[in-house]
Amino acid sequence: MRQIMIHGVLMAALAVCPMTAVADTVFHLDTPQDGATVFGLVEVSGYIVDDGQQCGPPPEWQACDWGPSLVSKVELFVDNSFVAEADLGQPRWDVLQAFPWYAGTPYERPGFSVSFNADHFQSGERSLFVRVTFSDMTTMDYGQRTVIVEPGRNQAPFGELEYPGANQPMNRVFPVTGWALDDSSVAKIEVLIDGEIRGEANSGVSRPDISSRFPSNSNAGEAGFYFNLNTAKLVNGVHTLAIRLTDDEGAVRVIGHRFVHVFNSDSNLAPFGEVEWPPANHIMYADVCNTPGGWSSPPFEEPQIVEWVAGWALDIGMGANQGGVAYVQLLIDNEVKIDTIGQQSAFYFTWLEHLTELVNTYGLLRLDILDRFVDVPYSKDSGFFFVLDMGQLLNDTPEGGYNEGLHMITIRAGDWDNNVADIASIPVIFDCNNDTDRPSWGDIYTPTHMQRVDDVVFLSGWAIDLDYVVDVEIFIDGVSVGFVDEARVHLPSPEIEFIYPWLPDWHTEEARWEFDLDTVALNIADGEHVLVVVTHDYWGSSTHIAERRFVVDNLKKKATLLND
Repeated sequence: MRQIMIHGVLMAALAVCPMTAVADTVFHLDTPQDGATVFGLVEVSGYIVDDGQQCGPPPEWQACDWGPSLVSKVELFVDNSFVAEADLGQPRWDVLQAFPWYAGTPYERPGFSVSFNADHFQSGERSLFVRVTFSDMTTMDYGQRTVIVEPGRNQAPFGELEYPGANQPMNRVFPVTGWALDDSSVAKIEVLIDGEIRGEANSGVSRPDISSRFPSNSNAGEAGFYFNLNTAKLVNGVHTLAIRLTDDEGAVRVIGHRFVHVFNSDSNLAPFGEVEWPPANHIMYADVCNTPGGWSSPPFEEPQIVEWVAGWALDIGMGANQGGVAYVQLLIDNEVKIDTIGQQSAFYFTWLEHLTELVNTYGLLRLDILDRFVDVPYSKDSGFFFVLDMGQLLNDTPEGGYNEGLHMITIRAGDWDNNVADIASIPVIFDCNNDTDRPSWGDIYTPTHMQRVDDVVFLSGWAIDLDYVVDVEIFIDGVSVGFVDEARVHLPSPEIEFIYPWLPDWHTEEARWEFDLDTVALNIADGEHVLVVVTHDYWGSSTHIAERRFVVDNLKKKATLLND
């Protein structure tokens, strides 16, 4: 016999798990309970561990080869028909606390979860169980239950407040995050402080983990929500925080009721924000640099030698002072180069004079930041833009004299209470393009840094070359895996037109590229890999424009293919 079936609460399992019986798999089904009446979205969840009998005493488990006892997939069956595959590897701190010897083993995250929609079944008694497939492709059925289905009954929305935690200390603008779902749709997510509505949370945040738990619900993949709470509007001390969910039929549920502790003072309410461009290690090229015998005189009227630094900054204050950013500065290597107060550098390109008011300025319209920080004053006008003339910086001008190589760009903001904070520091590369062929530049959108991926991975990004991008080539760990298809280069890219408003439209309006990386067909091993994107221009020159580290995890996918 391969299994031990554990019914009842977790504490009942404590005396059973460190056992000496011949069984080697410990299974526990948390929900639903046998005989329960269910409706709407019904979650089936539990955990699976191994008793470790083949690995000796627990101190030896971390070095053990668990072999065929590892679980490759869990499938839900209702009335003996397959419904969905469960999401594995969920953390179960209660299990780990009860059985600490599983830390550092493959069973460190033993939880699983899947669901079915009761509206897809006729009313009455229905049987369910889960089928576990092990790494040796053997299977066992566990958790036989009978439930009473009531289709058509409205289910109140449900979910989880994930952050802040219980008794969370908080100050400044504090994120409130979680997820919410309904058998139909969630109409409203309200944040309650001390029982009063503070505002409505932003919804529609991508949550692939919730989609895996509720595969029958089309809204589960965007079930996340967030709300940036301005704690400076609260009196210092203990408050209650909760989330009230309302669905499209008026059903209401309050989730996540907990205490939080607010502590604010003028000294800890410095400005905050984000530098959105350039990305770290971005290469900033100049076309006109010092040469033997002299250099050209500024201004250099060539758009490609201009670089843009953009982002947003906010500030909050206490009491009658609602806060606000007084100024934003751009520093190079910790030296202030541009200040939004009383300093407007000339914008040299006469054919783009309409952009002059946007340059070296704070207070630009940012409706997206207003949407994210609806509880913060002045968030609507929180954008900043700075322009750097690379030709000046890399020449012996009063503003220049910088060497080629690594430099640090810092954005610093100050508020009206004389609080100052560095919003971000970004390493960049100053480079003089001494080649008559002008290099490409660009970035990678997906995958994100250290993103965990499997199967076919969607790669995307953008690339610009003033001598035209002919090809985009993809390298994985230094080996070329192919060129982006001609039909998937030069795709619409309105976001790049925004970043480079001084460049002609034909360089920026179609700069996007896309590529499907089949990690299974290419036999890309599970683990960390480096993606490099190289462009080839009209003259045949190549430029390494961007790289990204990501993690391949095809264990689950490969097990499914073997089983099929």
